[in-house]
Amino acid sequence: MARLTTFSFLLLQTLGLSPTVNANTHNHANNHENFTFPSDPSVSGAPLEIIHAYFGQWPTGIAVSQSGRMFSNFPGGLDPANVNNGSNGVFTVGELVSPNTEKAYPSLEMNTPPCSGGAIDLTDPENPVGCGSAEHLVAVQSVVVDPKDRLWILDTGRPMYTFDNGSVILLPSSYGGPKLVGVDLTTDTVFMQVLFPEKVALPGDTYLNDVRFDLRSNVTSSGQGVAYITDSSSTGQNGIIVADLGTGESWRKLERHASVLPEEKFLPFVWGEPLYYVEDPGHPLSGNLTTTPPPGYIPMGSDGIAISADGETLFYCPLSSRRLYSVPTSLLLRRDDAADTELTEAVVDHGETGQSDGMETDSNGIIYKGNNEANAVVAFNPKTGTTQTVVRDPRIGWVDTLSVAEDGYLESGDGRKRPFGLFRVPLLEGATKVGPSYEA
Repeated sequence: MARLTTFSFLLLQTLGLSPTVNANTHNHANNHENFTFPSDPSVSGAPLEIIHAYFGQWPTGIAVSQSGRMFSNFPGGLDPANVNNGSNGVFTVGELVSPNTEKAYPSLEMNTPPCSGGAIDLTDPENPVGCGSAEHLVAVQSVVVDPKDRLWILDTGRPMYTFDNGSVILLPSSYGGPKLVGVDLTTDTVFMQVLFPEKVALPGDTYLNDVRFDLRSNVTSSGQGVAYITDSSSTGQNGIIVADLGTGESWRKLERHASVLPEEKFLPFVWGEPLYYVEDPGHPLSGNLTTTPPPGYIPMGSDGIAISADGETLFYCPLSSRRLYSVPTSLLLRRDDAADTELTEAVVDHGETGQSDGMETDSNGIIYKGNNEANAVVAFNPKTGTTQTVVRDPRIGWVDTLSVAEDGYLESGDGRKRPFGLFRVPLLEGATKVGPSYEA
């Protein structure tokens, strides 16, 4: 008979011990209960205020208007349960109408694409694609209220599709699906659409992730400002997309530059668990992310994005990284080949600031970032190059989106386990949302 052997795991803590033990003596008395070791305090910063609980669809975005209206999106590209099939009443953008309910926005009709499978074009059942309806919302990944109090909706055009055998895939987009839609919040009607051509939103590769705006009239000849968008593609076709909000033209920058690509074999730890990636996500609440086999490393690149308070610098970070980068926006606006060389040379690596998804800026120029591994929101100061914790709380598992409200609070959406939560904390040093001076 084999002998049963028991092993113990020993952990040596060297950060503190109370009471103090004389270094010149060794106390072998078996009185461990008399020692008190320091423990993780788990919380710091201002207390989290609960704003909203999501009991239905899985959200990733939050946007707050000047009057306090709040909007979220429910990405059909991350969860098949968020996909409208033409009759299930699922919506990909909603307005928060009570502390625990949402309704389709701007309308359920706009959230119900007219293709054969709703958000999915099943004309060729063996090769389904995302619906190409420019007038409908297909699979929205981000919602943002700009400094002029207008809601912008970023549609990937790439929903998930579940085959009869249970296999789930992220579909390629069709022209008309990938788009940026502007909604006038005074009339709740669409005033602008930017449709991305297939050379900008690559049908089987691009995943439009997040967007920020520079509305200064002097940045383009159209005078209407620009949008900057991260492509967080899981196939390595990462970059930054720029869109002229006056002409509707768009172009790609930093194509496959090291700063927009995922770090090789990147493995984050959330709530103490290693987080892996699966190509076929099935129906988990967390989409492609999993703590169970069969594991692979998270392959997503440029994701979080924020623009400086003066509009001169764009900050961004890959999802599969702990590093923060920035570039001058003046070089992103230029479309000549010489600018591309200057742009790659102008990328600034600000070092490790924590693994992050959502980012935002306040009126003092501070960059707020989720730190998913620390259950926290942190703040990076570009002037000093330092990072500090704004708030830390065990309830924060994965900060997907940050939004600055007019009342000086930072809204934070956390979505990995139901109910998904929307929290808020005050900004640092009495800061506010970047406002009218930014529009000049």
